[in-house]
Amino acid sequence: MKHTANTHISNAITKLVFAVTLTLTLLYSIFVLGYSWVIEDNIFNRLVSQQASTIKHNYHTTGKIDVLDKQIYQLFEGWQQVPTEIRQVVQDEPNRVEFRLADGKTYHLKRFYLGSEEYVLLANVERFEVSRDYLKGVLVWLVGFSVISCTLIAFLGWRMGRKIAKPLELLACSVKKLEKGGEESFQQSLKLMPNNEVGQLAHAIDHSFKQLNDALTRELHFTKDISHEIRTPISVLQNALSLDSDSIAPANKQTNEICFSEQAVKQMRSATQKLTQTTDVLLALARNESSLAQSVSLNRLIEKCVLNHFALNHSQKGMSLELDIDMPDDEVMIIANRNLLEILVNNLLSNVVAHASDKDVQLLVSKSSIRFTNQFAEPLPANLTLSGIKASSSEGIGQGLSLIERICTACGWTMHVEIDAAHQRFSILIDFGS
Repeated sequence: MKHTANTHISNAITKLVFAVTLTLTLLYSIFVLGYSWVIEDNIFNRLVSQQASTIKHNYHTTGKIDVLDKQIYQLFEGWQQVPTEIRQVVQDEPNRVEFRLADGKTYHLKRFYLGSEEYVLLANVERFEVSRDYLKGVLVWLVGFSVISCTLIAFLGWRMGRKIAKPLELLACSVKKLEKGGEESFQQSLKLMPNNEVGQLAHAIDHSFKQLNDALTRELHFTKDISHEIRTPISVLQNALSLDSDSIAPANKQTNEICFSEQAVKQMRSATQKLTQTTDVLLALARNESSLAQSVSLNRLIEKCVLNHFALNHSQKGMSLELDIDMPDDEVMIIANRNLLEILVNNLLSNVVAHASDKDVQLLVSKSSIRFTNQFAEPLPANLTLSGIKASSSEGIGQGLSLIERICTACGWTMHVEIDAAHQRFSILIDFGS
């Protein structure tokens, strides 16, 4: 089965070659006709000029003013006897030398002076014009030449187009079969490709397709592995730590029981929460959840995240913060993926808990954006949103803002980081668009 688009390549080449040939043929025909008329007019002009020179010579030698061939030439003293049609045309076009009158006669004109008098020499060249007599014959020959040339070139162009388009058709059909699992057919098609740019393109497609399949396979295995290997221990830790830390019995050396201090339990809970949060982000981005969008209440989602955020409500640093939330009275609805939006807000809250140097934290919610503002104590590094960039006192790996920016990019949102060094204020603005 031939691919329709590739068939058009052959037709396009044929049409292009045919159009170029037809254009050149027409231009050549116009040039030939124009050249013949120019040559003929110049011959007549030279004959008239030669006759005027003869008249001048006879006048200087004999004193007589006359023409030799009165059937062709007419000599007028002044413009009074010149035909009216010619005089009217000369008034509008003084430099014109060829005149075609209403009776069909054609004249060539030459003006010259004998003494102080102006003379006008007209030559009736109607009998000697051959261009019009042979015009039909020349046109027939030119049309025949054009038809034969265009037919021959069109055939050659069609053959050339087919030769060029055939490997492209084969490549397009083979690539189309790849979508249905036709790897073997594509490998056979590679052997038939010519040793030129089309063949190089086919091998490049084959190489890219193999790399893409390998990457997709690795991504599939990674998603399954991370879902099982990380989520399982997280669930175990969360179930084990769901017991109140006060219910853990003191250590018993005889029974070798292990007990955790309350501080250790809090640290484990914090680490578990961070691991859960990071895993949720990575899995959501790997699954491309940004395409699953729905109408979400921004007010309710932020309230849920603030009330359920572990570090904000259970860590010493989080409980010491005074979060000032400014939200519109009306419910703010946006189109977004609920899971990714919740992960984004939780990451922003974690960033505030980890890096705010003062207890005052502002959260401003508008109809299309949210803004977190907090104080910072130490100078911040440049390019904060890049992976691995962090402040010198940070205990993390410098991935928080990078993950937030990746979520914004995946969802088509815009993240703006604003740093007021004079007042040591740090702001993150997430613009959800209109």
